[in-house]
Amino acid sequence: MRLDHQRRWFRPFGYAAAVLAGVVMGLSWVVFKLELNSPDLGPAEVNWLNMIALTAIVWPVYLVRNRENLFPRDMPYRWLGLFALFAASIFYFRNVGVDICGATTAAIVSRIETVFVFVLSYLVLRQAVSGLGWIGSLVLLAGALRTIGIGSGQMTFELAGVLALVVAAVFIALNAVIIKLHFNQVPNEMVILASATVQTVVFSTIVPLTGDVEGVLTALHDPQILALVAGGALCIGGNLFLYYYAMKRVPMWAVRILALVALPAAVLGDHFLLGQPVTASAIEGMLLVMLGATLVVLSGRAARDHTPEEAVTAEGDQTP
Repeated sequence: MRLDHQRRWFRPFGYAAAVLAGVVMGLSWVVFKLELNSPDLGPAEVNWLNMIALTAIVWPVYLVRNRENLFPRDMPYRWLGLFALFAASIFYFRNVGVDICGATTAAIVSRIETVFVFVLSYLVLRQAVSGLGWIGSLVLLAGALRTIGIGSGQMTFELAGVLALVVAAVFIALNAVIIKLHFNQVPNEMVILASATVQTVVFSTIVPLTGDVEGVLTALHDPQILALVAGGALCIGGNLFLYYYAMKRVPMWAVRILALVALPAAVLGDHFLLGQPVTASAIEGMLLVMLGATLVVLSGRAARDHTPEEAVTAEGDQTP
Protein backbone atom coordinates (compact mmCIF):
# COMPACT_ATOMS: atom_id res chain seq x y z
CA MET A 1 0.00 0.00 0.00
CA ARG A 2 1.54 3.33 -1.03
CA LEU A 3 1.63 5.98 1.64
CA ASP A 4 -0.31 8.37 -0.57
CA HIS A 5 -2.97 5.67 -1.15
CA GLN A 6 -3.36 4.40 2.39
CA ARG A 7 -6.51 4.81 4.41
CA ARG A 8 -6.99 8.42 5.49
CA TRP A 9 -7.49 7.64 9.16
CA PHE A 10 -3.81 6.64 9.39
CA ARG A 11 -2.59 10.16 8.71
CA PRO A 12 -4.15 12.19 11.57
CA PHE A 13 -2.55 9.82 14.08
CA GLY A 14 0.77 10.13 12.29
CA TYR A 15 0.70 13.93 12.27
CA ALA A 16 -0.38 14.04 15.91
CA ALA A 17 2.45 11.69 16.85
CA ALA A 18 4.94 13.89 14.98
CA VAL A 19 3.78 16.98 16.88
CA LEU A 20 3.95 15.21 20.25
CA ALA A 21 7.40 13.85 19.38
CA GLY A 22 8.58 17.40 18.78
CA VAL A 23 7.19 18.62 22.10
CA VAL A 24 8.87 15.79 23.99
CA MET A 25 12.11 16.43 22.12
CA GLY A 26 12.11 20.10 23.10
CA LEU A 27 11.52 19.31 26.76
CA SER A 28 14.30 16.72 26.66
CA TRP A 29 16.84 19.45 25.86
CA VAL A 30 16.13 21.07 29.21
CA VAL A 31 16.28 17.76 31.09
CA PHE A 32 19.70 17.01 29.56
CA LYS A 33 20.94 20.47 30.50
CA LEU A 34 19.80 19.98 34.11
CA GLU A 35 21.60 16.63 34.22
CA LEU A 36 24.74 18.22 32.84
CA ASN A 37 24.61 20.88 35.55
CA SER A 38 25.86 18.21 37.95
CA PRO A 39 29.64 18.65 38.45
CA ASP A 40 30.04 14.86 38.43
CA LEU A 41 28.43 14.24 35.05
CA GLY A 42 29.67 14.94 31.55
CA PRO A 43 28.02 14.25 28.17
CA ALA A 44 29.15 10.61 28.03
CA GLU A 45 28.08 9.92 31.62
CA VAL A 46 24.65 11.50 31.06
CA ASN A 47 24.02 9.45 27.95
CA TRP A 48 25.23 6.29 29.69
CA LEU A 49 22.82 6.74 32.58
CA ASN A 50 19.91 7.66 30.30
CA MET A 51 20.50 4.61 28.09
CA ILE A 52 20.77 2.24 31.05
CA ALA A 53 17.44 3.56 32.33
CA LEU A 54 15.84 3.39 28.87
CA THR A 55 17.09 -0.17 28.35
CA ALA A 56 15.58 -1.17 31.69
CA ILE A 57 12.26 0.29 30.57
CA VAL A 58 12.09 -0.99 27.00
CA TRP A 59 13.28 -4.60 27.47
CA PRO A 60 10.23 -5.68 29.54
CA VAL A 61 7.92 -3.89 27.09
CA TYR A 62 9.54 -5.65 24.13
CA LEU A 63 9.48 -9.08 25.80
CA VAL A 64 5.78 -8.76 26.58
CA ARG A 65 4.70 -7.38 23.20
CA ASN A 66 6.79 -9.82 21.13
CA ARG A 67 6.85 -12.88 23.39
CA GLU A 68 5.60 -15.20 20.62
CA ASN A 69 8.47 -14.32 18.25
CA LEU A 70 11.20 -12.30 19.94
CA PHE A 71 13.69 -12.10 17.08
CA PRO A 72 12.15 -12.76 13.64
CA ARG A 73 14.58 -13.88 10.97
CA ASP A 74 13.44 -11.33 8.41
CA MET A 75 14.43 -8.27 10.45
CA PRO A 76 17.32 -6.09 9.11
CA TYR A 77 19.60 -6.66 12.10
CA ARG A 78 22.70 -5.23 10.45
CA TRP A 79 20.90 -2.00 9.70
CA LEU A 80 19.54 -1.96 13.24
CA GLY A 81 23.11 -2.24 14.54
CA LEU A 82 24.39 0.56 12.30
CA PHE A 83 21.38 2.68 13.22
CA ALA A 84 22.11 2.15 16.91
CA LEU A 85 25.78 3.14 16.51
CA PHE A 86 24.71 6.31 14.71
CA ALA A 87 22.22 6.94 17.53
CA ALA A 88 25.03 6.66 20.08
CA SER A 89 26.91 9.34 18.17
CA ILE A 90 23.79 11.51 17.97
CA PHE A 91 23.15 11.47 21.70
CA TYR A 92 26.78 12.01 22.61
CA PHE A 93 27.40 14.96 20.29
CA ARG A 94 24.01 16.42 21.11
CA ASN A 95 24.78 16.30 24.82
CA VAL A 96 28.12 18.00 24.12
CA GLY A 97 26.27 20.73 22.24
CA VAL A 98 23.68 21.16 24.98
CA ASP A 99 26.41 21.32 27.61
CA ILE A 100 28.33 24.03 25.75
CA CYS A 101 25.59 26.04 24.06
CA GLY A 102 22.50 25.51 26.21
CA ALA A 103 19.10 23.97 25.57
CA THR A 104 17.55 26.64 23.35
CA THR A 105 20.56 27.11 21.08
CA ALA A 106 21.03 23.36 20.77
CA ALA A 107 17.38 22.82 19.86
CA ILE A 108 17.54 25.48 17.14
CA VAL A 109 20.98 24.82 15.65
CA SER A 110 20.28 21.09 15.45
CA ARG A 111 17.44 21.87 13.03
CA ILE A 112 20.11 22.11 10.36
CA GLU A 113 19.55 18.37 10.04
CA THR A 114 16.58 19.25 7.82
CA VAL A 115 19.08 20.45 5.21
CA PHE A 116 21.02 17.20 5.46
CA VAL A 117 17.79 15.21 5.11
CA PHE A 118 17.01 17.29 2.04
CA VAL A 119 20.42 16.62 0.46
CA LEU A 120 20.41 12.90 1.28
CA SER A 121 16.92 12.55 -0.13
CA TYR A 122 18.27 13.95 -3.39
CA LEU A 123 21.43 11.85 -3.45
CA VAL A 124 20.04 8.59 -2.04
CA LEU A 125 16.30 8.67 -2.72
CA ARG A 126 16.73 10.55 -6.01
CA GLN A 127 14.09 13.14 -5.26
CA ALA A 128 14.27 16.16 -7.55
CA VAL A 129 15.52 19.38 -5.96
CA SER A 130 13.76 22.57 -7.00
CA GLY A 131 14.94 26.15 -6.69
CA LEU A 132 12.51 26.62 -3.83
CA GLY A 133 14.22 23.81 -1.96
CA TRP A 134 17.65 25.37 -2.28
CA ILE A 135 16.29 28.75 -1.15
CA GLY A 136 14.74 27.07 1.87
CA SER A 137 18.04 25.40 2.69
CA LEU A 138 19.86 28.75 2.64
CA VAL A 139 17.21 30.39 4.83
CA LEU A 140 17.43 27.52 7.30
CA LEU A 141 21.21 27.85 7.44
CA ALA A 142 20.85 31.59 8.05
CA GLY A 143 18.46 30.89 10.92
CA ALA A 144 20.85 28.40 12.48
CA LEU A 145 23.71 30.92 12.29
CA ARG A 146 21.49 33.61 13.80
CA THR A 147 21.12 31.52 16.94
CA ILE A 148 24.85 31.34 17.69
CA GLY A 149 25.48 32.20 21.34
CA ILE A 150 21.81 32.09 22.33
CA GLY A 151 20.53 29.65 24.91
CA SER A 152 20.64 28.49 28.48
CA GLY A 153 24.30 29.29 29.04
CA GLN A 154 26.37 32.41 28.52
CA MET A 155 25.55 34.68 25.60
CA THR A 156 28.79 33.86 23.77
CA PHE A 157 29.69 31.99 20.62
CA GLU A 158 31.06 28.50 21.30
CA LEU A 159 32.34 26.94 18.08
CA ALA A 160 32.91 23.50 19.64
CA GLY A 161 29.29 23.26 20.74
CA VAL A 162 27.93 24.30 17.35
CA LEU A 163 30.20 21.80 15.55
CA ALA A 164 29.04 19.03 17.89
CA LEU A 165 25.42 19.84 17.08
CA VAL A 166 26.15 19.82 13.34
CA VAL A 167 27.78 16.38 13.61
CA ALA A 168 24.73 15.11 15.51
CA ALA A 169 22.51 16.58 12.79
CA VAL A 170 24.38 14.64 10.09
CA PHE A 171 23.81 11.35 11.92
CA ILE A 172 20.14 12.24 12.48
CA ALA A 173 19.72 12.68 8.73
CA LEU A 174 21.51 9.40 7.99
CA ASN A 175 19.28 7.55 10.45
CA ALA A 176 16.17 9.13 8.94
CA VAL A 177 17.11 7.66 5.56
CA ILE A 178 17.81 4.26 7.16
CA ILE A 179 14.35 4.31 8.75
CA LYS A 180 12.68 5.06 5.44
CA LEU A 181 14.59 2.49 3.43
CA HIS A 182 14.92 -0.43 5.84
CA PHE A 183 12.57 -0.19 8.84
CA ASN A 184 9.12 -0.24 7.26
CA GLN A 185 8.41 -3.70 8.67
CA VAL A 186 10.33 -3.33 11.95
CA PRO A 187 8.29 -2.91 15.18
CA ASN A 188 8.94 0.46 16.81
CA GLU A 189 9.94 -1.09 20.12
CA MET A 190 12.57 -3.23 18.35
CA VAL A 191 14.22 -0.11 16.94
CA ILE A 192 14.24 1.54 20.37
CA LEU A 193 15.51 -1.67 21.96
CA ALA A 194 18.39 -1.96 19.50
CA SER A 195 19.36 1.66 19.96
CA ALA A 196 19.19 1.63 23.76
CA THR A 197 20.98 -1.71 24.15
CA VAL A 198 23.84 -0.91 21.76
CA GLN A 199 24.32 2.52 23.30
CA THR A 200 24.40 1.01 26.79
CA VAL A 201 27.14 -1.41 25.68
CA VAL A 202 29.10 1.34 23.87
CA PHE A 203 29.01 3.80 26.74
CA SER A 204 29.65 1.06 29.30
CA THR A 205 33.00 0.79 27.56
CA ILE A 206 33.64 4.47 26.87
CA VAL A 207 32.81 5.86 30.31
CA PRO A 208 35.15 3.56 32.33
CA LEU A 209 37.96 4.34 29.87
CA THR A 210 37.53 8.07 29.45
CA GLY A 211 34.99 9.18 32.01
CA ASP A 212 34.57 9.40 35.76
CA VAL A 213 32.83 6.30 37.11
CA GLU A 214 33.34 7.43 40.71
CA GLY A 215 31.67 10.73 39.83
CA VAL A 216 28.71 8.87 38.37
CA LEU A 217 28.34 6.80 41.54
CA THR A 218 28.51 9.98 43.59
CA ALA A 219 25.87 11.68 41.44
CA LEU A 220 23.53 8.71 41.79
CA HIS A 221 23.32 9.35 45.54
CA ASP A 222 21.42 12.55 44.71
CA PRO A 223 17.65 11.86 44.42
CA GLN A 224 17.30 14.80 42.03
CA ILE A 225 19.80 13.25 39.63
CA LEU A 226 17.97 9.92 39.78
CA ALA A 227 14.72 11.69 38.96
CA LEU A 228 16.36 13.54 36.05
CA VAL A 229 17.85 10.31 34.68
CA ALA A 230 14.44 8.65 34.81
CA GLY A 231 12.88 11.70 33.19
CA GLY A 232 15.55 11.75 30.50
CA ALA A 233 14.98 8.07 29.70
CA LEU A 234 11.22 8.59 29.47
CA CYS A 235 11.70 11.63 27.21
CA ILE A 236 14.02 9.70 24.90
CA GLY A 237 11.77 6.65 24.78
CA GLY A 238 8.61 8.70 24.27
CA ASN A 239 10.18 10.82 21.56
CA LEU A 240 11.57 7.82 19.66
CA PHE A 241 8.36 5.81 19.84
CA LEU A 242 6.26 8.73 18.58
CA TYR A 243 8.82 9.58 15.92
CA TYR A 244 8.97 6.05 14.48
CA TYR A 245 5.19 5.80 14.65
CA ALA A 246 4.87 9.02 12.64
CA MET A 247 7.58 8.09 10.12
CA LYS A 248 5.58 5.01 9.10
CA ARG A 249 2.39 6.98 8.47
CA VAL A 250 3.31 10.33 6.96
CA PRO A 251 6.10 11.55 4.65
CA MET A 252 9.56 12.09 6.11
CA TRP A 253 9.45 15.78 5.26
CA ALA A 254 6.21 16.24 7.17
CA VAL A 255 7.66 14.55 10.25
CA ARG A 256 10.78 16.71 10.11
CA ILE A 257 8.87 19.98 9.81
CA LEU A 258 6.49 19.07 12.63
CA ALA A 259 9.51 18.26 14.81
CA LEU A 260 10.13 22.02 14.83
CA VAL A 261 7.59 22.33 17.64
CA ALA A 262 10.60 21.28 19.73
CA LEU A 263 11.87 24.85 19.36
CA PRO A 264 9.14 26.69 21.28
CA ALA A 265 9.01 23.82 23.76
CA ALA A 266 12.74 24.22 24.42
CA VAL A 267 12.45 28.01 24.69
CA LEU A 268 9.60 27.76 27.19
CA GLY A 269 11.39 25.06 29.17
CA ASP A 270 14.56 27.15 29.16
CA HIS A 271 12.59 30.14 30.40
CA PHE A 272 10.43 28.54 33.08
CA LEU A 273 12.82 25.87 34.38
CA LEU A 274 16.21 27.53 33.90
CA GLY A 275 15.11 31.13 34.31
CA GLN A 276 16.60 32.30 31.02
CA PRO A 277 15.08 35.20 29.04
CA VAL A 278 13.58 34.69 25.60
CA THR A 279 15.76 36.98 23.49
CA ALA A 280 14.85 38.75 20.27
CA SER A 281 17.62 36.98 18.36
CA ALA A 282 16.33 33.59 19.54
CA ILE A 283 12.90 34.43 18.19
CA GLU A 284 14.39 35.66 14.91
CA GLY A 285 16.43 32.48 14.61
CA MET A 286 13.38 30.29 15.24
CA LEU A 287 11.35 32.14 12.63
CA LEU A 288 14.10 31.81 10.03
CA VAL A 289 14.60 28.12 10.78
CA MET A 290 10.87 27.45 10.55
CA LEU A 291 10.56 29.43 7.34
CA GLY A 292 13.52 27.71 5.74
CA ALA A 293 12.38 24.24 6.79
CA THR A 294 8.87 24.98 5.52
CA LEU A 295 10.24 25.94 2.10
CA VAL A 296 12.32 22.75 2.01
CA VAL A 297 9.32 20.61 2.87
CA LEU A 298 7.08 22.36 0.36
CA SER A 299 9.67 21.81 -2.35
CA GLY A 300 9.86 18.13 -1.51
CA ARG A 301 6.11 17.66 -1.49
CA ALA A 302 5.80 19.50 -4.78
CA ALA A 303 8.29 17.24 -6.56
CA ARG A 304 6.70 15.29 -9.39
CA ASP A 305 8.77 12.17 -9.01
CA HIS A 306 7.57 9.65 -6.45
CA THR A 307 10.47 8.53 -4.30
CA PRO A 308 11.06 5.55 -2.01
CA GLU A 309 10.17 7.90 0.84
CA GLU A 310 6.63 8.24 -0.45
CA ALA A 311 6.30 4.48 -0.82
CA VAL A 312 6.55 3.77 2.87
CA THR A 313 3.83 1.43 4.03
CA ALA A 314 2.07 1.05 7.30
CA GLU A 315 1.35 -2.65 6.90
CA GLY A 316 4.33 -3.82 8.92
CA ASP A 317 3.82 -1.46 11.81
CA GLN A 318 2.99 -3.44 14.94
CA THR A 319 2.36 -0.47 17.20
CA PRO A 320 -1.08 0.52 18.43
